[in-house]
Amino acid sequence: MNSELYNDHLNFIKKINYGYSLINKKNYDELDKYGFTIIECDKNYWTKNDVDFDELEKKSDELVNNKGFDAEEGTKRASNLVEEDSVFIKIAKLPDFLKAADYVIKHPFKLNAVQLRYPQPYAKRQDLHIDWRPRLRSFYNFNQITCFVYFDDTNEENGAMHVYPGTHNLLGEPTEKRIRDLNLSLKILNAKKFNIAITNIYAWHYGGQNINGKPRRTIFSSYRERSEFQQLNQKKYLSPKTISGFTDFEKYLFAVRDSDIEQNDYLKSLINKNFLIRRLFLLRDYFYHKKLNLHKFKR
Repeated sequence: MNSELYNDHLNFIKKINYGYSLINKKNYDELDKYGFTIIECDKNYWTKNDVDFDELEKKSDELVNNKGFDAEEGTKRASNLVEEDSVFIKIAKLPDFLKAADYVIKHPFKLNAVQLRYPQPYAKRQDLHIDWRPRLRSFYNFNQITCFVYFDDTNEENGAMHVYPGTHNLLGEPTEKRIRDLNLSLKILNAKKFNIAITNIYAWHYGGQNINGKPRRTIFSSYRERSEFQQLNQKKYLSPKTISGFTDFEKYLFAVRDSDIEQNDYLKSLINKNFLIRRLFLLRDYFYHKKLNLHKFKR
């Protein structure tokens, strides 16, 4: 890790102790052991973080209704939310999200994306998956977390997330055969409106089938290790006007400074389409994580 990035990130993490925070040792222990945790916050939590939850919910519904797209069968999404309303900047830099990202990733990180995800009534379950390239060696660090904010109570009936606890520590891709061979147990993440779920994206998971037709609306904000591609290229999709209004802290988080590397979206698109490119990135992962473990990020 170069010294400039080291100092930038050290200064960044020193500044995340603002706002109102509930994340605690129990949550960190659950992230270590299970790969997920629930923060049982209420409406007052959001008020203390200067977020009008009713307005957030209303704005989110409007965006999905007016600008939503079909990202997967039976699900509406809306993206590039920060360009739509500044309240989503507050979501992206929520202290508990950044503390969790710092705890799990343990290296310089950046915002990956802020999106809305609204499964439609009676939508089918997702396929079993993880959200990024698999870890192939035990010394690989965890490269991403995702944090969910719930607009509705969520349970098995309306398709809550199904997770196999502890599988973030397993290497390779998840398969139904491995689940049977390892005799893995399934956990359904029940949560209440206003709650937050934080997941290590290497935990094997899927969204359940929506059985009762009731909504399960969420915002999710995800964070990736700083050398990785962003799901949404913030430099490309945020307007100069939006970026110019950012604080230095926000510019670092969104990776939109002049010094931040320009993302090659074409190369990113080939990772899951081109066998050779994917193999090259898997090889890159090996040497990159070797280097990270030789040069631990120290606070």
